Amino acid sequence: MDLEPSNQSQNPQNFPISLFTRRDLRFALSFFGVLVCSIAILNVFTPFDSQFVSRLGSLYSQILPEVHKPSSSLVTCDYSYGRWVRDKNHPPQLYSESCPFLDPGFRCSQSGRKDEDYRQWRWQPAGCDLLRFNASDFLERSQNGRIVFAGDSIGRNQWESLLCMLAEAVANKSRIYEVKGNPITKHKGFLSMRFQDYNLTVEYYRAPFLVPVGHPSQNASSQVRTTIKLDQFHWFSKHWVGADVLIFSAGHWWNEDKTVRIGCYFEEAGKVNLTMDVMEAFRRSLQTWKTWVLTNLDPQRTHVFFRSYSPVHYRQVKNAFRL
Repeated sequence: MDLEPSNQSQNPQNFPISLFTRRDLRFALSFFGVLVCSIAILNVFTPFDSQFVSRLGSLYSQILPEVHKPSSSLVTCDYSYGRWVRDKNHPPQLYSESCPFLDPGFRCSQSGRKDEDYRQWRWQPAGCDLLRFNASDFLERSQNGRIVFAGDSIGRNQWESLLCMLAEAVANKSRIYEVKGNPITKHKGFLSMRFQDYNLTVEYYRAPFLVPVGHPSQNASSQVRTTIKLDQFHWFSKHWVGADVLIFSAGHWWNEDKTVRIGCYFEEAGKVNLTMDVMEAFRRSLQTWKTWVLTNLDPQRTHVFFRSYSPVHYRQVKNAFRL
């Protein structure tokens, strides 16, 4: 990929966990725009609970390294700081529901949604403007590269969105294909889409917890059906090493409904803990994630993004629309 070289030491302890400012700035900002676009609808209709966000922020502050902001003379704009604004003059969507890479369940209008107001919202950074996404430029800069999404279904949504945005710049859609011929449907493994003219792959790996889930030991309590192994990293991770952009997505599955209430408990060093709080388990899993990143990724090659909780991307609303 078209990334500027860096003289930074490869000492893993110096690995930046947020955005890598020593890389190609325009590429990074374009990709940030993709992530912003993919969650616009979610933020509009289901805002966060402030107390929950405060607790989650405290959790992350214990895990992620402290990031010191450069002096104001070195920073022109913080694109992550801003607000959602409604703009009726905002350019039309970057792709339509006819995109062949959209899962049928994510085609809102075709599923009966009548309103289109949600398309009029855009992210407005404080003190500057976000660059408009340019699919042709993105593809040119991403030649011979790998973009990997790993995690839960929010990451899956973002993966599909990026595929459709990039496909708009490719005249012959047959030049975009899944490397193993698998269909774009609900999938439990992984999918890798190749843009043949650019030798670029955009990949998705389903790993909702980022750490593995398996069977408990034979002497475990009868209430334990499965365990989340907090001190191990997902076996898919061997495929993530060497990616040019790696987007981790985890958080939505770390709740009691998807864990302890269905007999899924937490395990470390082969021992099952029946009393551990879900958020504490999440914190420990992120320590495992952090160790893997620092040990296995080259900071001079890989952009790392981590996104966690956001408003749910599905909900049941009585009489929301007629099918």
